[in-house]
Formats: sequence, C-alpha cells, structure tokens
Amino acid sequence: MKINKRLFFCIMLLALNSCKNKPTQNDSILKEEIQKQDMPLTIIEEIKQHLEYQKRSSNENEDIENPYERNSRDLELASIVIFEGLKNNGFKAVSDEVFNEKIKEIFGIENLKNLHYKIHVTDSYITLFGQQKEDYNFLIKNEFEGFADTENYYLLRKEHLFMEPHSLRYIIKINKDNSYKIIIEPYLIHRNKYLFNNDKASLAWLLNNDKSFLGTLLENFGYDKEPKINKMMLDSIYNRNPQRGELIANLIFIKDSYNKFQMREGLLKYIEDNTRAKDNRYIYALGDFAYVLYDGDVKDDAYKVFTEDPSKKFTDVEKAEIVANIANIENPAIEKYKSLASSDVWNKSGSSLYNISVSHPEVIKIIEQHNYFGLPKMKEIIAKLQEEAPPTGADPE
Repeated sequence: MKINKRLFFCIMLLALNSCKNKPTQNDSILKEEIQKQDMPLTIIEEIKQHLEYQKRSSNENEDIENPYERNSRDLELASIVIFEGLKNNGFKAVSDEVFNEKIKEIFGIENLKNLHYKIHVTDSYITLFGQQKEDYNFLIKNEFEGFADTENYYLLRKEHLFMEPHSLRYIIKINKDNSYKIIIEPYLIHRNKYLFNNDKASLAWLLNNDKSFLGTLLENFGYDKEPKINKMMLDSIYNRNPQRGELIANLIFIKDSYNKFQMREGLLKYIEDNTRAKDNRYIYALGDFAYVLYDGDVKDDAYKVFTEDPSKKFTDVEKAEIVANIANIENPAIEKYKSLASSDVWNKSGSSLYNISVSHPEVIKIIEQHNYFGLPKMKEIIAKLQEEAPPTGADPE
C-alpha cells in the first residue's frame, strides 16, 4: 500500500511536537537532583520541634513563663544547618587533621587544651568562652545563652566550623512539604572560609567588613601569625592617639586568663620587619612603654595611659624580658638606620635599654641570669651599651 508522503510527514511532525511537551525520564531525574536537599527527614523534624521550643526561650522572649533553656542539641542542629549553607557557598569541608592543625594555629588549642584561656571541650563541640574573668562554673551554666550575653564562640568538631550561637528561625525556613531554605550571612561564610580554607579573598572581605572579628582573633585568642591583621590592629591603636602610642604594648605583653605572662612574638616580628629609616613609630612607642614599665604610669588620673599600671602588673623578671625583647628590635635598628639624614626620626640620644640600665642596672643582671631570654642578639647588644651616647638629660662625662 502506498503512503501519501505529505500525509506521512505531517503525522511525524505532530508526533515530534507531542513528544517535546512530555517530560522524559531524564528531565524528571534532573528535576529531582535540583530539588534534592541534604538533610534527612529525621533532622528536619527535629529542627521543626526545636523551632517550637525556641519560641519559649529566654533568648527570644524574656517575659515567658517556664522558658525553654537552650542546650547542646540546639547548637548541634544549628551547626548542621549552617554547615549545609556554607557548603552551598563554596566552603570546603576539612578533615580532622586539618581542623586540629587550624585550631592549634589560630586558637592555641592543642590536644583539646588551651593553657591561656577557658574553654569547654565535648565530643561534638568546643566552647570558647567570652567572659574570661567569670568563674568557670558560671560560664558552664550560661554556655548556651545568647551571644550578646556571653560573647561565646563554638568550634564544631564534626562539621569542622566556627560559629556563635544562632536561633534556628534566623537560619532556616521549612515549608509544609519539608523542603527548606537556608539563610547564611556573608560574615559567617567568610570567617569559615578564611579560618579553615585559608581563603585570601575571604580575608580581604573580613578586613573590609568584619574588623572586629579579626581583632577578636588577636586580642582574645592570641592569633598573631597574620601580618595583615597585625598591621590593622597596631595601626588602629596607634592612630587613635599617637601621643599615647605605648598603648600598643597592651596587645603584645599581656597577662592571660590565669594571670600568666604571655608575649605575642608575631606582633614583635611585624614591628621588626616594618621598621624603616623614616618609620620607627612602633619602636619608639615600645621604648616609651619600657620607661612606664619601670617608672610607673602618671599619678594624675586625667593623664593616665593604662588602666592597670604596668610597673605593678609585671614582675621584675617579666619586666626584664619585655625590655630585652624591645632592645632586640630597637638596638639593631638604631645601628642600621640612625644617621644625620634620619636624625629627625631616630632622635633619641640613647636606646631604651641603655637609659633604663642607667637608672635600673638590675635589668642587665636579670637578662644575663636568664640566659638573655633566648634572644641570640642580646649578648652583643649588652656588650655595646657603653658605646652609646649618655641618656637624655644626663651630664656627659
């Protein structure tokens, strides 16, 4: 039987158009993959339950009777949500090994211990307490209160991330069909990408948008290994009041939460590396601090520089170690840079160590007794002291 070619062509064209309007098996699979979300239904249901609990939380409603006390499970559920949100925004999950290396480098936590500030370690998280002066039992009791009350941060040991407390209602919206939307603030993405992925673009974002957090890394946790953060903090303190530049010492020479002396060598290294023939601001600021260390802060409250007088804050050995570390930078810099051309900058007649050693000769004895505090240049620096000009105000011999 002959088939009309024109009729056959029309039938085939209709069939093709009809097929185009029907979803193929591949199209259906593609839609499922696009709509697929990682959290299991059991977690979704638990989050929904805790969303209801948190409506009775004192963090959400102070006037409610019988308020819900948030606990570690609220933290863990928030971390699951945030972790998925971070991955969707380019965060790369890290191994236990990388996580442990990072928390050692950045937070000083080694073998789940920190010698300088109070933390709480569990199998699933580490709490970095914000109110270090409070009693440890008080800190534990209020561990999951809001950030405004505690200033606590958490390191999640399973998800390997860093976060503050988050109310679930601010980070996830769950629909009736259990699909959901995660809301992640940019600062949380960039903090974690910088801390654990070593993301330089995120560091740049934080330097522009989240300086207070970077300051917290240095001031609260002692992270002094990033030159850009060191510069930001030193510049901020010094430029706020150049006449009281010695305040930068509060960043460098501290007493920790257990009243133990601690020195931030990364900041000293930054000052050493960034001192120039025409820029000795930080060296001279530390020199001014050395005098306050021995002679005390001014008596008049209106002109006091420090909240706590450094001459009373540090022991004699700690003072000698501080002065030695200042001299370890200052004296070689004087030798390298001081000239007639730079006399407008390097204008002191003697180094801080020389001037202090005249009025407090015991400082040299302490430095020598403690094997120069491990500073390889100090023996030679002390040997050259008598070659210096007499201290300002002294009569020449």
